[in-house]
Amino acid sequence: MKIAIPSYKRPQVLINKTLPLLRSYGILDDEIDIFVADEEQYAIYSELVGNINIVIGEVGIDTIRMFMSKYYDEGDEIVYFDDDIEKIEKLVIMPDGKHKLEPIDDLRLLVKEGFRLCKEKGFKNWGIYPTRNAFFMKDKISTDLKYVIGALTGVINDRECEKRIVSHGEDYERTIKYYLKYGGVIRFNNITIKTKYFAKGGICASMNDEREKYIDEQLYILQKEYPDMMTLSNKKKYLNPLLRDKRKSKNQ
Repeated sequence: MKIAIPSYKRPQVLINKTLPLLRSYGILDDEIDIFVADEEQYAIYSELVGNINIVIGEVGIDTIRMFMSKYYDEGDEIVYFDDDIEKIEKLVIMPDGKHKLEPIDDLRLLVKEGFRLCKEKGFKNWGIYPTRNAFFMKDKISTDLKYVIGALTGVINDRECEKRIVSHGEDYERTIKYYLKYGGVIRFNNITIKTKYFAKGGICASMNDEREKYIDEQLYILQKEYPDMMTLSNKKKYLNPLLRDKRKSKNQ
């Protein structure tokens, strides 16, 4: 297993959030690879992260995702991890039926179970519940087409499934591709993370913080490519993508 962390112009975020979190769960530095954009970023990160392996990749969400997949061997077990994760939490259902979140006890156990279930089912992608809201979470594992967020996800590396046609929504694309090729994805609906989605900086900074204007057009591209897998609806100022295998209802 390798923990692969793409990070762009956020070394302080990385050393204040994700790295301490990983170390608190006993993850060793030699189990982590950090992927940066260029020589300049390599020099900056090298001064701050100690002996962790740093790899010079490419700029852009889609391109760095494809680069990381090519960096590892086909079939390798990889856990993709964002650089700003503060907590990994599990759903706890209280005796009165109320839901609350508590930190997970063992990250290695979660990773091991994710890959075990993938192998048992013949799948190659597992992940977690995308929204940090205990009220909506369930103490169950699903295998149908449900969004597997890229902030924390495990894959048995398949370079074909890691190819991207979009930048925004690229984790929706990953989910769809692994689902179509292998017939399902594993999602722990009782596990979530504390992080700030759409935070300033990070890989999004490669778009000069103009990510919002690309969101709609990128999602429309993806929906056009996979019309039976994804539906778009308006939600506030963003398009809200919903994953569902519509082929099943057509065949019933």
